[in-house]
Amino acid sequence: MIKFLSSFLIAFIFSFQTFSQEPSPAYLEYMKGLENLIQNELYGQVSEILYDVEKAPSPESYISFCKEVEEKLTSYYQQYEKNMEESERKSANQFSQAMMIQLSELYLERAEDITIQERKSFFKEFLNQMGYFETVTDLNEDIARSISMNLYAVLGIPFGMPNTEVASYIQTESDPAKEFYQAAYLINEMSMLNIGFLEIEQMISNFKSTYPSSIHVSKLENTLSSLENLKEGALVENFSFIDLEGNSVGLSEFKDKIIYLDLWASWCGPCINTFRTKTPDFEKKLRDRNDIVLMYISIDEKQEPWKNYLAKNPMSGVHLFAGKGFEADIMKYFKVWGIPRYLIIGKGNRLFSPNAPRPGDEAIEVLRGIAGL
Repeated sequence: MIKFLSSFLIAFIFSFQTFSQEPSPAYLEYMKGLENLIQNELYGQVSEILYDVEKAPSPESYISFCKEVEEKLTSYYQQYEKNMEESERKSANQFSQAMMIQLSELYLERAEDITIQERKSFFKEFLNQMGYFETVTDLNEDIARSISMNLYAVLGIPFGMPNTEVASYIQTESDPAKEFYQAAYLINEMSMLNIGFLEIEQMISNFKSTYPSSIHVSKLENTLSSLENLKEGALVENFSFIDLEGNSVGLSEFKDKIIYLDLWASWCGPCINTFRTKTPDFEKKLRDRNDIVLMYISIDEKQEPWKNYLAKNPMSGVHLFAGKGFEADIMKYFKVWGIPRYLIIGKGNRLFSPNAPRPGDEAIEVLRGIAGL
């Protein structure tokens, strides 16, 4: 339930970032009411059927419950749809679909005694009974991530852990599940940058060869096109930042260096933990490498927390301030959805890796390899 709450709140926040203009009053009222409906009613209902019982309900009864939930959400949506813009209606439907698919993952987590085959059957039947093989015609990142999280849960693999099992499993399925899973998997891999540009480009090409008439082809192509900036060898835009003395510093000033770029914030627990446990040894092993620059860019909203942290916890390297949190230009450019995030920019400000290894021996080997040593 906590995971579902977190996913809902994240999706709720980002649902307002998909519009080029201010959301309409109808959409704002709809989303506010939906938040209350989910928190005040749905959480309790899910707890009652899943967690306030000795064992999980049967797959059939849980799917019936989900249908009832969807009917309630649809009825609520119909009160506002006429006064929404077309883009808002689309967003509202995608939001609800992603949320419902997350409910299926809760079942997979709760019904821990069922076999992998039973888990596969449940998720496929859930999507079939809910009609999502036909009605999910625009796989946005939230829906694709929800589907991928279920595929990981089906196989009992922690979400996001590098593996080949999910992709292999998808190939064993029959259509329409196979096409649907594969499209969602590819979009999620792109959004999380789990696969390099050239590899994902080839995978999409293979998908198009297999499913030339798929409704998901255009979404895959558009998502891939949006990643052009993240293609290995791409020239990185000359972003400017503020250093600790208040001077403007551009990336082009380091064009003769290899940059190991660390995006962080003073409020980021994992960032600070890495600084304490990994960064000192990492810096020490690279301190004699004049051709490699360790660059730390803070996305704190204000400079004071950034400066205060560095004053109390001095580190070597180049320290710069981007500000604006996840709205910082560099965060949008590299499609960063979580920190810490590490990138490697080669000489000439050419991108080498948009999702580099964390500070440690693996990162050092990569850096030394780029330097030719």
